[in-house]
Amino acid sequence: MSITKKHYIHLGVMFILTLLISLIPPFGQITSIGMKTLAIFVAVLYGWLTYDLILPSIYGFFGLTVLGIMSSADALSIGLGNSQVVSILAAMAFSGAMEAVGVTRMMANWLLTQKTFRKSPWFLVSAIIGSSYVLGLAGAGLAAIMLIWATVMDIAREGNFKKGDSLITFMIMMVIAAAFSGGFAIPFHAISLIFTAYFTQATGLTFAIGPFVAVAIPTTVAVLVLMVLCAKFIFRLDANRFSMSDEIIARLEQQKVERPAKIGFVVLILYMLALILPSTFPKMPGAALLNALGIAGVSLIGMFVLAIVSVNGEHILNLTNVWSHSIDWSLVLLLAVTFPLAEAMRAADAGIMPTIVGLVMPIVSKMGATTFMIVCMIILGILTQVTHNIVLAAMFTPFLVPLCVQLGGNPYVMFFIMYFALNASYMTPAASFQSAMAHAHEAVDAKWCYIYGFLFSIFTWIILIIVTMPLGKIFYG
Repeated sequence: MSITKKHYIHLGVMFILTLLISLIPPFGQITSIGMKTLAIFVAVLYGWLTYDLILPSIYGFFGLTVLGIMSSADALSIGLGNSQVVSILAAMAFSGAMEAVGVTRMMANWLLTQKTFRKSPWFLVSAIIGSSYVLGLAGAGLAAIMLIWATVMDIAREGNFKKGDSLITFMIMMVIAAAFSGGFAIPFHAISLIFTAYFTQATGLTFAIGPFVAVAIPTTVAVLVLMVLCAKFIFRLDANRFSMSDEIIARLEQQKVERPAKIGFVVLILYMLALILPSTFPKMPGAALLNALGIAGVSLIGMFVLAIVSVNGEHILNLTNVWSHSIDWSLVLLLAVTFPLAEAMRAADAGIMPTIVGLVMPIVSKMGATTFMIVCMIILGILTQVTHNIVLAAMFTPFLVPLCVQLGGNPYVMFFIMYFALNASYMTPAASFQSAMAHAHEAVDAKWCYIYGFLFSIFTWIILIIVTMPLGKIFYG
């Protein structure tokens, strides 16, 4: 990213915010050290919203030291040494390994060439979205989106769809939404770990994989189904020309499945079983060892196996390349800096949390826990359309989840409400990374992107109330 005058202005604002807020006289129960902590937090938040995710995160680490809140060694140790960050690094690398050995392409081609896709145009629409969701469950992520997008665009060209067609715009967005929804439904994928890490940091609670999936899959599938039904029966999108020609199918079928992809697929299946079964059946043989290995350990073992296997005298996986190209350091650093910041804000000598609770509690105490959750869902769902969803999670999880508990609410249910409301963010390009992808695609129409993004949020809120909250109470009661 090139540095412009505007970027220097934003950096200057970060410094000014740090200076001014740290000099404000303490109020409530907030102490002088608490005001300095707030100064860093506000400055970093401003930087995330206006600059990027990496540089403000680095600013947060050294800002904590410069203002005397904690040493740089402590801040880096709390942030980068956190077990959640370690798990995310390993999960990102493992996902990259699956792409590198060809597992993602193999799965995508197999799904897209099934004969059931050819029954009717709307069956094809549903099947493509469903395939994207399945690949998201498997952790294929961005690679899966690009592969399925290519097929959608081939269909669009052969069907003579115009640029910006409402159906093609729907497909471009829903392929993204389905893939990310699948990723959000599995708690050991990197993107999910970011959000659960904030929850664990705030509450000390963790998630068993089985109950998490039992809540997340019905939630995410229900929203996708509602979107397809709305497109077919309310918008009545014209899908008559949306079909896979024999040429497209032949081209996909001709792509030979290489042996490394087959080996990688076996490793992927074993990987998912190793993470799901021990938490579902804790008394099974080897469960204690697998639980001790956790996400990071199992991911490393999977990559180790792929790295030592050779085909025709060549290793099928280059670990150096995987670790170099698979880690999204902007997300890792964003997550890492929030841990020392959160610890500083919760510190007894800062007085921040007691002051916030004292100010807010009289207002929300009259709501009741359920009403509080719904109000938070709507407010966060609106805010995330103009503010990056991960930034909002970093900002509000440490505050809202404990507050919900004080109101007598279930912390897990509150997490799911926030988690899915924040990730139903597709209305504007600023809402999330995935939303920016949809809006930036050359084949979409901006008006329809906004409409579909708005509906995705509304449908998510409805499902959260009628499906997610009851399921959360059942599995986390």
